[in-house]
Amino acid sequence: MVGCIAILLLVICGAAQVFIAAPYSWLFLHPVVFVVPLAIIFSLRRAKRIAAGWLFGIAANVATFYWIVHTVRSFSNLPAWVGVLILIGFAIVWSAYLAVFAWGARVIRGATPRFWPLAIPVWFVACEFLNPQLFPYFQGVAWYQVPSIFLVTSLTGVPGMSFVVLLWNCNLLLVFERLLRSEDRPAGRDVALNLTLCAFITGCAFAWSMGQLVRIETAEQSAPALRVALIQANQDVERAARLRAERREAHAEEFCALSREALRVDPEVEVVVWPEGALDDPPETYQCVLSFVRETGVELWVGAVAEDLQPDRTRRVYNSAYRMRRDGVLDRRYDKKILLPFGEFMPFEETLTFLKKIEGPGRLDPGRGHVLFDLDKARFVFLICYEAIRQRYVREAVRLGADLLVNITYDAWFGDTVCPHQHLMLAATQAAQFGRPMVRCATTGISALIDARGVIRQRTSVFQREALTGEVRLAAVESVYGLAGDWFGWSCAAAAALLAIHGLRRRRRGL
Repeated sequence: MVGCIAILLLVICGAAQVFIAAPYSWLFLHPVVFVVPLAIIFSLRRAKRIAAGWLFGIAANVATFYWIVHTVRSFSNLPAWVGVLILIGFAIVWSAYLAVFAWGARVIRGATPRFWPLAIPVWFVACEFLNPQLFPYFQGVAWYQVPSIFLVTSLTGVPGMSFVVLLWNCNLLLVFERLLRSEDRPAGRDVALNLTLCAFITGCAFAWSMGQLVRIETAEQSAPALRVALIQANQDVERAARLRAERREAHAEEFCALSREALRVDPEVEVVVWPEGALDDPPETYQCVLSFVRETGVELWVGAVAEDLQPDRTRRVYNSAYRMRRDGVLDRRYDKKILLPFGEFMPFEETLTFLKKIEGPGRLDPGRGHVLFDLDKARFVFLICYEAIRQRYVREAVRLGADLLVNITYDAWFGDTVCPHQHLMLAATQAAQFGRPMVRCATTGISALIDARGVIRQRTSVFQREALTGEVRLAAVESVYGLAGDWFGWSCAAAAALLAIHGLRRRRRGL
């Protein structure tokens, strides 16, 4: 009976993860959601401990990424049961780090019996950080709209916020253990000391975040503003196909019409942004697009398909982004570098040739990397879809000199699920970590204007046809994380390794 209750509690606490982050943002759960799983893990022997951590992770991943089933069907036209198998496989593989965490939790606690509430977060961050991430969904990202503490990520990256969350949970468990057991006074002093350390570290996170807020506010006072219009035409797969069947320019004309509406509402708009894949061909091949730009005198930033003929007569096809200047002349083109498996390419199809028969996935080629575009007011880079959540790729853009991040994406594949909200959350996280504003335009939503704090100032709804106009303050504020990279994650990994070695030695000595 006890075992069944423990399993149920692990599943419930794991599945609760989906409610902590966007779109629900039940942050009140976060300081307590690990308390019961940690208590269960600490009470078990090695094999059961590993299984408990894995089960907790599988429940969390299945609940959080359930949209994978819908996406696999949309991307690849595979049956739903294949999507379910992929989801289960994904959950099993990417929960392995929680199994490792659970295995080492008692070892780490044994290494530092007095200060284990400080050591366990170090161990957790190390496991989370070293875990290969297809979708970099760290624990700390849930706090992305609370800049008063989340901007500690400008110092540490998101692992720093994950550390704070685990610190809260461990200290709460310590208090419960103290209340449930008749401990002696020295143990009571340890509780007080750990709570003091927890309060101090939390206070430091707040202090750093508030300092970054002041730096951003100061920069914004003198920063130029850019007036933009984000065009969300709500052309899902079926609608776009119907428009293209009617006439080659029909889908482009719809974008042009909505853009003209936006300019009538807000004539001060300087740049109009269309999402990923808005056009099937380069924008200069559409007469309606050229006419729109030349008549209105605005810049157009747009996603389109590009095709190059190689010297050997082979063709390379790219998912690209274009900047069309006010006179209708094209600037340089950016080709997406980080492609999505099963959507933009089929993994292993050269080895497993039967995969080539599957219809649905694109056969796109990767680009070479960032292209820095110059405005009079700032410099910007395009980040297409998934690229905007890959922190190391975004850091490369910031180091090149980007003052503005422009994310164009097509999220219709995910349907009416939590994924568009999660995708926006992870994109906004990059703005906070690197102190750069972001413009985000999505075909079916969610489009948004995000400031250098990572705060979403304006946004659209999902699956709504609308144009969002607003002002972006081009305040670029340097961050330690942008300059130094993942120093905190690597430091936790090194400290965790030392703690694990020390803990194993203590266990061998029977301490």
